[in-house]
Amino acid sequence: MKKLLLFWIISELIISCQDNPKEVVSAEQSKPKSTQSPQSKAQEETQDEGQALVKQYCMSCHLTTPDPSKRDKMLAPPLVRVAEHYKSAFPDKKDFVKAIIDWANHPNQEASLMPGAARKFGLMPAMPIGDDKLEKIAAYLYEADFGQFGKFRHGSKKKMHLPNGIKYSLAKRDINQVHQAISLLSNADMQNVTDYRKTGKEVFNVAKNLLMNKKYEDETMQQVQLFFHQIEDDMHHLMSVNSKADGEKYRKLVLDKMQKFDSFFKTNE
Repeated sequence: MKKLLLFWIISELIISCQDNPKEVVSAEQSKPKSTQSPQSKAQEETQDEGQALVKQYCMSCHLTTPDPSKRDKMLAPPLVRVAEHYKSAFPDKKDFVKAIIDWANHPNQEASLMPGAARKFGLMPAMPIGDDKLEKIAAYLYEADFGQFGKFRHGSKKKMHLPNGIKYSLAKRDINQVHQAISLLSNADMQNVTDYRKTGKEVFNVAKNLLMNKKYEDETMQQVQLFFHQIEDDMHHLMSVNSKADGEKYRKLVLDKMQKFDSFFKTNE
């Protein structure tokens, strides 16, 4: 009787498997399949290659993120700061990549978006490693997640101050240029996005010339840097706006901050 029962159970199992062949899955087939699309996989591979190129060509001078313990050994600004400056001026990835390639091929003061770094470290040497490699480096910088360091600094944590209530002295020519920039922001007739971008670039160039002026040293230059660091990201945004509404928004922001200039600086003539 037991043998007949065992034979019946085995027979039922065989018939069940034949009726439901799809339920018989090999160990290989049972593994979860990757949901990553070919495009995502290609992007990931490009990022990996870009990261490798950054390590090979950039990190001999650039740290990835700020490190106070290595401040005196820095040869160039951290990559996170390079990325944030260029992303604010070139929010579109294609424009960002092109700007990085152009800069790496032909570093020059006119094109610099980081005058404070250019003053401190000097202009970087050109990198004739080929546009294909530079493109991958730039794409990596655009997409990289720098964690807590990847957030644009809205001005420095340090605040402007006047020792004993005395303003910092600058050359009359430099004061006049700042006043002209304020007047441009106040009175320019901006009809389209191009007008806003042009105005942003002219104002940024005034700031850049002052920041690069080596006749100002020590405390005076520190305060000049502090003042323009409060405005830096707004100027970059004004240089790259994609709508009149954004143009007007950043024009007002830059103007409001620039108008505080005379509260901290005076002519030395």
